[in-house]
Amino acid sequence: MQPILVDFPEYKIIGIGNIGKPTNPGDVWPALFTRINEVTDRINHHETIGLIKRNEPGYLAGVKTESLSEVPEGMFMYKIPAGQYAGVTHRGPISKINESFEKLIYWLSTNNYEEFDIVCFEVYDERFKGEEDESELDMFIQIKPA
Repeated sequence: MQPILVDFPEYKIIGIGNIGKPTNPGDVWPALFTRINEVTDRINHHETIGLIKRNEPGYLAGVKTESLSEVPEGMFMYKIPAGQYAGVTHRGPISKINESFEKLIYWLSTNNYEEFDIVCFEVYDERFKGEEDESELDMFIQIKPA
């Protein structure tokens, strides 16, 4: 596994769930899909974002938006900070995502990078097929040189 390094601009995410409060990812995804069209300034209609902030409870399932002027009632907003991120493509069932995450963390520690601000996010698009072996999604962790 060879991660890519990417410089991302700030992303604005609106969705269901919350960072800072215990949240079950299995609960927020169905809720997001029933309300996704309430987010009126969505950037990409082919992808969704799963977001955690390490060492804080919570999970946010959402979409990238142009602005944060209108957060629908019962939804939350989070800004993914601009910066450098290490990313990999997780291939296989979603239940094995932690294996890819652990490999990425190990790669960072052995290549003179450290996690920074500890923001991690997953990008789900048409390649994602849940528990199927051919499923794919991209995952990113904000980093800085050690």
